[in-house]
Amino acid sequence: MSVHFLITLGILAIIVIGFLLYLKHLQKTFLETCTQEKQLALFFQSPAGLPEGTIRGMIALLIVTASMLFLALPNNQFPDVLGGILGTVIGFYFGARGQNKDSESAVLEQAIQANTQRDAAVSQQQHSQADSMLDSISNGIDMARTVADVLPKEVGGKYVALAEKMEQGVSTARNLLVEGKFEDALHTVTDTKSNLDQDGPLTDIVGSALKSFGATLGNSMSPAALITALAAGTVKLTGIYHQKWKARILHMPFSAAGGLNLESVNDATGSSLLRQSPLFSSAFQANLTNPQFIKQAVDDFIGNVDSDRLFEKYADQGSFKTLQQFEDALDEFHRTAADRELKALILARDPSLFGNTGGYESVLQAVDKLHQNPEALKDLDCLIVATEKLQAEDKPVASMINKILAGKST
Repeated sequence: MSVHFLITLGILAIIVIGFLLYLKHLQKTFLETCTQEKQLALFFQSPAGLPEGTIRGMIALLIVTASMLFLALPNNQFPDVLGGILGTVIGFYFGARGQNKDSESAVLEQAIQANTQRDAAVSQQQHSQADSMLDSISNGIDMARTVADVLPKEVGGKYVALAEKMEQGVSTARNLLVEGKFEDALHTVTDTKSNLDQDGPLTDIVGSALKSFGATLGNSMSPAALITALAAGTVKLTGIYHQKWKARILHMPFSAAGGLNLESVNDATGSSLLRQSPLFSSAFQANLTNPQFIKQAVDDFIGNVDSDRLFEKYADQGSFKTLQQFEDALDEFHRTAADRELKALILARDPSLFGNTGGYESVLQAVDKLHQNPEALKDLDCLIVATEKLQAEDKPVASMINKILAGKST
């Protein structure tokens, strides 16, 4: 075996290794392409995970290359058997290529059709998703404007601006859908909905309430539990009881002019209400053993007699120096009387309504504490007003708030 022959074998070995490395790279690239095009079945059906004809072509190329190397050897060292194989391979390869041309064209056509069908299916899915999300965004925009209308301008103004921004996103997405750019439209809709979910009025109000309520209540009650309880009460109480609940929560006056008449009580209950009202209990301490005084005072206070007249009548007996002091005590008494009515109604309708907060008294004690913090009081007012308005619009506001709270806790 000559030196030239050994050198030729070495070169041939290097070429074979190069072919193998190229095939490995080609296999990896083919797999990535099939994955991106969602045509993995084509990959697994191909010989050795390579494009159709690759192995056949490589074998032919390898034999031709080896033959050329051996032909270059001096002294006619080209193996006779290799010459026969070379002729057979060349004849078979080019003959097979001509016969299989139509078959390969059919396979290619099928692949093109499969890709076309897949692209059409993906586009249809993107179109449907975009349409569904656009409907959700439209509802969110309506809700933002609804909430903005019932809140003070300095609070609701940012929700109007949000609605206008979301409307621009919706307009852009619809134009993209008309142009057939479904993927771009879906991206636009997704971004718009994400911004709406993050900055929407109810999400913003609940998030702000969580912070201010938590700072005010400390460890006495979970702000999330209180928000849930307030929303549940606002949603479930209807008619005059809803109005009394709102007045009680927001410390609004119980006036006959506003239609918020309190229920009459017997002497024992009246005495109890006076004693449970700290300001009146302290002011009228000397008269709390006088049944006649108690009956007259409770009838006057519950009957919503004009506060000026009541002040003139009871100022001296209670040592009230100003009308404001007396009105503060009268409002406190009205809230105590309203608590008696509301608690009895809630226990009758749904005893478990405030179960996670320790009961009705715990909820109202926490609410009264919120009134001592201006920031918490502002968030309380926004929460109740927004909940009331969305409920009137038949929105599932209680479940919406629960979903927001669940997202805030994760």
